Amino acid sequence: MDSSDNPVFPRSPWANGLIFFSVGCGAMAIVLVALPYPCLTPEQASACTAWQAVQTKPMVLLALALPVALLAAALAWLVNRQQTLLQTHPENYAQLAATVFQSTQEAILITDRYLNIITVNPAFSEITGFSLEEVVGRQPRFHRSGQYDERFYEHIWSCIRKTDHWQGEIWNRRKNGELFPAWENVSSVRNSHGTITHYVSLMSDISAIKQVEERLNHLAHHDPLTELHNRLAYTSHLESALERAKRHATKVALLLLDLDRFKHINDTLGHATGDLVLTTIAERLRRCVRGEDMVARLGGDEFTIVLEGISHGESAGTLAQKITRTVNEPMWLGEHEIAMSTSIGIAIYPDDASEADALAQAADTAMYRAKSHGRNSYEFFTPEMVTHSQWRLAIESALRHALEQNELSLYYQPLYNLNRREIVGLEALVRWHHPQWGLLLPDQFIEIAEETGLIDGLGDWVINTACAQLAEWHRMGGKPLRLSVNVSGHQLINGHLLETLQSSLLVHELEPSEVRFGLDITENMLQAGDDVLKTLRRLRAWGANITIDDFGSGYSSLRHLKDLPVDALKIDPVFLKDIPFDTDNYAIAAAIISMGQSLGMNIIAEGVETTEQLAFLELHGCDEVQGYLIGKPMPAEQATRLMRDNGQGYFEHSR
Repeated sequence: MDSSDNPVFPRSPWANGLIFFSVGCGAMAIVLVALPYPCLTPEQASACTAWQAVQTKPMVLLALALPVALLAAALAWLVNRQQTLLQTHPENYAQLAATVFQSTQEAILITDRYLNIITVNPAFSEITGFSLEEVVGRQPRFHRSGQYDERFYEHIWSCIRKTDHWQGEIWNRRKNGELFPAWENVSSVRNSHGTITHYVSLMSDISAIKQVEERLNHLAHHDPLTELHNRLAYTSHLESALERAKRHATKVALLLLDLDRFKHINDTLGHATGDLVLTTIAERLRRCVRGEDMVARLGGDEFTIVLEGISHGESAGTLAQKITRTVNEPMWLGEHEIAMSTSIGIAIYPDDASEADALAQAADTAMYRAKSHGRNSYEFFTPEMVTHSQWRLAIESALRHALEQNELSLYYQPLYNLNRREIVGLEALVRWHHPQWGLLLPDQFIEIAEETGLIDGLGDWVINTACAQLAEWHRMGGKPLRLSVNVSGHQLINGHLLETLQSSLLVHELEPSEVRFGLDITENMLQAGDDVLKTLRRLRAWGANITIDDFGSGYSSLRHLKDLPVDALKIDPVFLKDIPFDTDNYAIAAAIISMGQSLGMNIIAEGVETTEQLAFLELHGCDEVQGYLIGKPMPAEQATRLMRDNGQGYFEHSR
């Protein structure tokens, strides 16, 4: 048909363009909005923030509402023009209207002025399941969802009466009973006299878009690794929980959990193993709480639990005990047996704080107190902890300047061969001489140094200072003694420890063959990955003597001990306490000595403070001893005098 013979095209080109533009926009909106999101990878999805999720909804609705509104306007115009055009060009108009009516993807429903359905298009039948024959003559209420009361529909018709139009999101019902979300646009049609003759409804099924919204909302409020709630969801939930507690005069407990030494696991066994640890811990935490309690991962190895509707804080303590036991259960990840522990801080609303931020700060303070008390424990917040928290911050700040201001020094504690009763080595122990706080011992600042990353610089300083002292003693002549330093996990992990040692010896003009250097590592290094084990083997091949410090306090697998590059074991001082009166400690210490000797390792007992302990160790064949009974840590000058006296000390005076 030639368009010149059709009055609709030449007289109203904008209407035709509007119609086809609207249909195109509708299709494009579905393609551009609904399709890309299900294709997101987990990594891409994890980058979705709450802001993006919130911003997406109006964009989605706008992308859908614009073409629907334009198409509704075009169809309303066509219906209105029908009364004029039908008289002069009925065949042309009917063809155009039928094409639009049949081809659009939106469901179209047309009623008379009394709301009796005149016709529906194929898209309506496809979306709802109702055929044309099933709906003609009926009123549209048959596919209502039942989720709204009459006031909702009265509001819709009030808008239509005032403006001839209403659009919005609404839930409807398919023929099979399934509910579905829709974006609906209803317009009234008036004749040339202004009288309403018809109503036109355009409806789009937005189920796919709602699924995208739900997915984005889930991603915005959940941790992608553990599927726990994330910090955003936790913050919102805690605010709401405090409001509910205020209304109902109940309490809320906030538990803040931090896995102990998780960074060591992550660095030595790899991030993949670290992720498995986190997901395992997350699942264990889920099993510990009630369905109404929130468990969230705040980031890294930090978790939180919001416990609502409690009447006293003891409920939180009971839960903390349960969590501690559950987290302690060993887990096998590949060939590695790993036993974790956690430090938990507990704060109670409204006892400890009335605002969410203050409550979180109180729980954080209590958690750090639990860590400082030996980890694997929990602490309730008390006001006195605020001073301790401030003290930690002050320590961290001052420690950053301690090296520059020459406030650190090394003390040296002698080690004696128990059989020959002569000095065989010294252990270098760092001390901090603060101008205001006085002499600070390692347990007051080493943990903070590890947590803040300052341990690397501190460790390098210890090695360099120890080498300088070793060079001075070497120039004095006499019997060469073993000088041991404590090595942090950070130093082993970064892989530069051997280079640091070699460089320090070179600077101080020492040959490796002329010195005996000892490295004390923690027992947790028994869980080290291949890279750390390679570093230990290189150090041992170079000539370093490797000792496991505080043996018996960690979670090592004894079957792996014989395969490690280790020369000596230091018995944890806790197992020497109250010997010989504590029969359990007596048995454990004796077993460690026997086991170490069977593996050909040197056994060192540290923390020897009584003659009874010394007699026990001698009886069971312990190789070396160290402790306040035999020799306290001393400044370099005093250690030098001890060296000049050929190491005469406790054993010399006790003869």
